Amino acid sequence: MSMAAVAASFLAWSFPSFGVLRKGFDSPSRLDFGTFAVLAAWYLLIFLSFGVGEMAGALRLRKSTLHSRLLDLHSNMIYYAFTVLSALGVGATLISVFRSLTLQQAAAAIVLGSANDLRNALYEDYSIGFASLRYVVVLSGSIALYKVIRFRQFAVLNLLNILLMLMGVVISSRLMFIATLVTLVFLLSFDKPSLRVSIPKLVFIAALIFLILAVLNYSRNKGFYERNKQSFLEAGASEILAYLGSPFQVAVGTTHVTDRIIGGDPDSYRDYIDIEKVLMTNSAFFHLHQQMGYFSWLYVSLVCVFTGFVFETLASFGQTVFLVPCGAILYGSVELWRLDLFQQGIFIVWFVIGIGLPLFLFSVQRFARFLGSSLRTSPSS
Repeated sequence: MSMAAVAASFLAWSFPSFGVLRKGFDSPSRLDFGTFAVLAAWYLLIFLSFGVGEMAGALRLRKSTLHSRLLDLHSNMIYYAFTVLSALGVGATLISVFRSLTLQQAAAAIVLGSANDLRNALYEDYSIGFASLRYVVVLSGSIALYKVIRFRQFAVLNLLNILLMLMGVVISSRLMFIATLVTLVFLLSFDKPSLRVSIPKLVFIAALIFLILAVLNYSRNKGFYERNKQSFLEAGASEILAYLGSPFQVAVGTTHVTDRIIGGDPDSYRDYIDIEKVLMTNSAFFHLHQQMGYFSWLYVSLVCVFTGFVFETLASFGQTVFLVPCGAILYGSVELWRLDLFQQGIFIVWFVIGIGLPLFLFSVQRFARFLGSSLRTSPSS
């Protein structure tokens, strides 16, 4: 998945603009043999590190099982817990937003194409707290969509979680929508030796995802697209090209000036590369080198080995709720061409709650059973 994302980034970077599409840059960075060799080594290191981690997990826990109905993917207890946390997070987020905006102003921002006003209102005087739990909607939302698509379960709880996920996406980040889709696809395809793909359905799903992303983009940047005289479809395609291709543009350009960017300004790459100022998250290759220098090669290999090991370990338990944080790890690997999501708060929430909450409830259940068994077997007074 990580290499597929890199390939998509390269294709978007190479894709012609046809004079109407916005790619995030006008002059492509120079891709020579030296640049190719450095980036090939970087991405090969990532690929091999994930592979080593997964192989270590497979050897360590090849036949691991967790015999607990509580942890079953189709069990409701942990799903309810995720739902409560999601509702708390989205509720706290709405409270933060409506401290600065009225309901009418928030609705007008979405309708008039300036939904970024909601995000800006959220981050006014922002601090880590209940609002951070809004990221849990990826966990609960992916389970809800899995139940709806796989089993046609249109229960109120499932629809509520989908609504919470959409609210989180509109207010906070489109990234959460893609993360939910990646996790959903993983849940639907897990443990299947083969998948039948219907071309018409695949085209329909791709068109639907494009439409949703285009609507989300337009709801945030309508004024920007109108100033650049782009239609709805042109704006949607442009945003996808810029999102995918600009990180490759920065990665290619910064391989020539690696020594100059180490320990420097986080935006120093803009001095050497043609890139739009509005694009902020551009290339994990640059950002990690800027933060850590050449130590970033060791760092990224250790992170990928660790997350690959955890992924394989959790997946080895079979159809359990631990497949959901597996999806989060999978999405982190997908984003690694663009940013190191593994050190971001959003991933930490997925990782800690996705793994920690089921383990905590499982431990409580086991302790309660042990305590009950002890009381039943103890002699009466």
